[in-house]
Amino acid sequence: MRLRLLALFAFWLALPAAFAATDPGPMLVREPEAVALLDRGRTQMIAFQLDAAEATFERLGAQPSGRPAALLHLSKVALWRAMILEQDALYDRFFERSDALLATLESMPESPWRTHFRAETELHRAVIHAKKTEYARAAFALRQAYNHFEKNVTEHPAFFESSWGMGLCHTAVGLVPKNFRWMLKLMGFGGTVQEGLAEMEASAARSAYYRDEASMIFALTDLLVNDSKKGGMEYVVAMRRRHPTSPLVSYIHGFALLTQRDATGAETALRNAARQLQTPGTFTMPYVDYFLGEALFRQNEFAEAARYFQRYVKTFPGQALLAQAYLHVGLSLDMTGDRAGAIRAYERVRTREDYDSDAAALREAKERIEAPLTPRERALLLGRNAFDGGRYREAVKAVQPVLGDQQAPPIERAEAAYRSGRAYQVLKEWDEALRHYEFAINRPGDDLAKWGPWSLFYTGEVHEAMGNTAAARSAYERALANEQPYEYNKALQQRAKAALGRL
Repeated sequence: MRLRLLALFAFWLALPAAFAATDPGPMLVREPEAVALLDRGRTQMIAFQLDAAEATFERLGAQPSGRPAALLHLSKVALWRAMILEQDALYDRFFERSDALLATLESMPESPWRTHFRAETELHRAVIHAKKTEYARAAFALRQAYNHFEKNVTEHPAFFESSWGMGLCHTAVGLVPKNFRWMLKLMGFGGTVQEGLAEMEASAARSAYYRDEASMIFALTDLLVNDSKKGGMEYVVAMRRRHPTSPLVSYIHGFALLTQRDATGAETALRNAARQLQTPGTFTMPYVDYFLGEALFRQNEFAEAARYFQRYVKTFPGQALLAQAYLHVGLSLDMTGDRAGAIRAYERVRTREDYDSDAAALREAKERIEAPLTPRERALLLGRNAFDGGRYREAVKAVQPVLGDQQAPPIERAEAAYRSGRAYQVLKEWDEALRHYEFAINRPGDDLAKWGPWSLFYTGEVHEAMGNTAAARSAYERALANEQPYEYNKALQQRAKAALGRL
């Protein structure tokens, strides 16, 4: 979960400052030629023509009024390159651009836009430092961004250009694990996910300049940590209609559809992105291969899924999603009968510090190395794919025999109960969902497995949907109180805190 949030923060921050019509005044660009260059550079960014965009912004920087806006966009291009490819030289290039922007801002007169430029570039720096696991530097940069966004929001409440940034900061604070909350309070940070979503939505509705960017930030946050309860998917679809040829928007659309468990729709969107990336001059986006593999995997197209995951691990120069990709290669090959190839893939799974998704992948890979998939484990995997692919009745049908098998290991029965509960919840069959969640909560099979704690969290969601606020609050609080290092415990803390904020 933390990995995906970090990756999506990069997408949010790297988007052009606006996709709609340009208003040159706010960005301090005055000359007609400068206005035209700014428009052209933004258009090239959304088309993912990053080399061309960079050249355009270099020309913009030579204009009398164009240097600040040029440096802001050049730093965004550098941020995008660095976050995608995870290479030290690209990180260094970003900091060169960012340092030049900060130096330029020092000589500018005070204004809301000067404050905003400073806030935005500090937010960029926080993301890069966090990506490099330089957490102290990330915290300092985020503190600076927070201060500047807060200054604009407080002193210039009608300046909605900064509301999305304040909302992003408040959301980031709201997602920090509870054992670090005291440190944030000591440093003067505050905020919740719901507060952040409200600020982003206000910026999306009322910003004259960042409206489209704020809409996308709001949508992705809502999708990732709020189950799209505020209609975030509608914003993604609208963006896709406005930019049908952009590989960036097609990719985000595909990713968003995966979060909504629409595997076939995600496959279509991601194949569109893959085709659009073949346009000459378009920058690379290796994540398309990974998520296309995932969309196919959820549809049980294991042989084709394995090819996309294998291409991802062979061509991606960084570390993001590698553990999950190798695990999926192994599972795909196991399901097609290539046991030797599966073991080789499982053995390549590695973990990185603080990524709970990597830890879960390593644990599953070790289990798969020890023995091939049993018929029950195959049934559970097919049930998981059916649910993740939006085929909810099929998911129940696949896992119910495992739940009813008295000879099955307790952890397998717990997983079957959990997956049945998830399907019944989406189908709004509340009593069946609660009954199955209760089974997993009371008999999780393993304290380190996710089935019990996450069943407790989703019990809260069911009660919330039924209007039982007190019962929902109790379930979320019990989920947060669990101190065991179970799988995806950090993600559960984030989701539970966001849910309590809704209540």
